[in-house]
Amino acid sequence: MIYYNPQLMPDDAAITLFIVSNPESFERYEDHEAALHFHLNELIKQAIAEGEMPIALIEDYLEVSYNDGNMVNEISDFLMHTDTMQSALGMLKESWHQKQGDTVEEGLFFGQGISEEEITQKYAQITLRSYLETLSAFGK
Repeated sequence: MIYYNPQLMPDDAAITLFIVSNPESFERYEDHEAALHFHLNELIKQAIAEGEMPIALIEDYLEVSYNDGNMVNEISDFLMHTDTMQSALGMLKESWHQKQGDTVEEGLFFGQGISEEEITQKYAQITLRSYLETLSAFGK
């Protein structure tokens, strides 16, 4: 199931950064954050399979130097702890604190004129490159 919530993801940038696939809805920010970390692992694996160089992409888009390991989880851990990602996660955490209503009952594929098909398509189109491009523009 694709987790989409219009209160937490009010625009295309937030959708790209925070939409995830998860077997059930989230009840708190920490669960969402863990799913995002897993999602980044998957995007990195996909990039590697397609011949991309995730470390170079991260360095280029986020203008940071990477000197950790080459394992997928090491790369995603690094990405999760960049200043830009921490800023984005801070915004998500604040949105969770301000969120109204029951996560289970609201916004799992719908809301604000976005259909299930559109959300599914947006999710399927996210790549590490598009994720990093969106993240690099965050807060500018």
